[in-house]
Amino acid sequence: MDKRDWQIYYSSYEGPQKRAVELVSREIGKYILRDQGIYAYHVLACESVGQGEHSEGGGIVKGRGMVEGIRTNAVVLGTLEENAILQKYIRPCEVPKNGYVVKVMDNPECAGRKLALLCGDSPTEVFYGAADFVDDYLAGAVPVFDAYIHLKNELFLHPLPDYFVATAPDFQTRSVFTWGHPINDYRTYIADLARLKLNQLIIWNDFLPVNAEDVVAYAHSFGMEVLWGFAWGWNQKCGEADVQNLEALKDSIIEQFNHSYRGRCGDGIYFQSFTELPFDRIGETVIAQAVTRLVNMTAGEILAQNPGLHIQFGLHASSVKDHLEDIAVVDERVEIVWEDCGSFPYKACGMQFTDDNDEKLALTDRISGLRQNGKYGLVYKCQVTMDWSRGRMEHQAGSYVMGKMSQELMTHDEKILRPAWRVYGVEWLKYGEEAWRLTRQIHEKSGGGANMCLAGMFSGGIWFPTALCAQMFWNCHEPYDVIQRKVLLRDWIRF
Repeated sequence: MDKRDWQIYYSSYEGPQKRAVELVSREIGKYILRDQGIYAYHVLACESVGQGEHSEGGGIVKGRGMVEGIRTNAVVLGTLEENAILQKYIRPCEVPKNGYVVKVMDNPECAGRKLALLCGDSPTEVFYGAADFVDDYLAGAVPVFDAYIHLKNELFLHPLPDYFVATAPDFQTRSVFTWGHPINDYRTYIADLARLKLNQLIIWNDFLPVNAEDVVAYAHSFGMEVLWGFAWGWNQKCGEADVQNLEALKDSIIEQFNHSYRGRCGDGIYFQSFTELPFDRIGETVIAQAVTRLVNMTAGEILAQNPGLHIQFGLHASSVKDHLEDIAVVDERVEIVWEDCGSFPYKACGMQFTDDNDEKLALTDRISGLRQNGKYGLVYKCQVTMDWSRGRMEHQAGSYVMGKMSQELMTHDEKILRPAWRVYGVEWLKYGEEAWRLTRQIHEKSGGGANMCLAGMFSGGIWFPTALCAQMFWNCHEPYDVIQRKVLLRDWIRF
């Protein structure tokens, strides 16, 4: 097989489909655009294709942005509605709602050639199909030689095997909570998360970054939602919040929202309040009752002026788990995202996995049954996070440029964090199957309506624990060994 006899046909070069073309071109290009030891350049041709019309012979009528027949190996990307080539070879019933199809087959137009068809239900799923093709299909397509050596640089020198997958997410919202401080390169950061098929990004800052609009626009180009997070009633010490003066606190939050976030907050806002505590009262005041009153007063006024605004409430279960009847009356328009719901994977470090497993499972079920509208989420941790110890973390002094750091700074941080990530990788190798079982339980209770959220930094590449979680969020009904193997075979995932 001629490794350069490949071409890309795409139906749109905008938004997520543009990112899909870029991803496929870059990843295939690694194997076919250079000759070992020779300084010679080649390109991977890309051609636009439109809806077209089917002739009596099953070919595609040639016209503007269309092709008559494909005589090469080809990767074809797009949605079924706008791509005539995909219409020839994929039936509408094969494309799941909110999902994608990847189909690799012999090219009927030319013997000895292959077609790789990447078809999404929407532009966002086109990108997810591209990620499946370059990350999962190609890893399994690497030829095996007699000595059982798998050499990836041999990929396009041999016929690619046939393949078919049609998949849709088990959970519609698959999110990440992070802090703005450690994001060194926001473009790489967002692209990496999108490649894991995550579709919501929650970024916590003391002040909204000056380049917030650029960040949102780039995330949107992958079909990813962005919410900006800020505090509602606490800074570093939740227990010092003035829970006796909630009206004044409400007024200060609304003033901050109107001054800094209104009209600039991307797709919505996320907040935390005074619930990150190991006890259920501040003085004589029940935390669950006070925070519910604050949230309902504050969100009610904000939503009256900004109807339809997406508001997320980051709620620490540790201080309210014995008062869920109070949390049940939080304004149903506010999505509650729960964290600190027990041991691994809810805990920042998984060492204590067996401490409260039964209690954790019971609390998860209680949370899942608390709301009928499905507007809730659960946060998985046991990922590298911020170091909050004195002298290692400074709160922001003002607005700043987020995620545009130098290569030297990025290299510095990645080198320091690498050993920490390996520790977390060991934890997930040991306990990952338990997280998978919990994820399946959440899906059973929520019907896929829960927002599955990862909390961590994730700057400096994607490591095994993050990729493993993301794959569970996409399809928790795959056997665990299939999920784990799939993630471990992705050569861009770090371990």
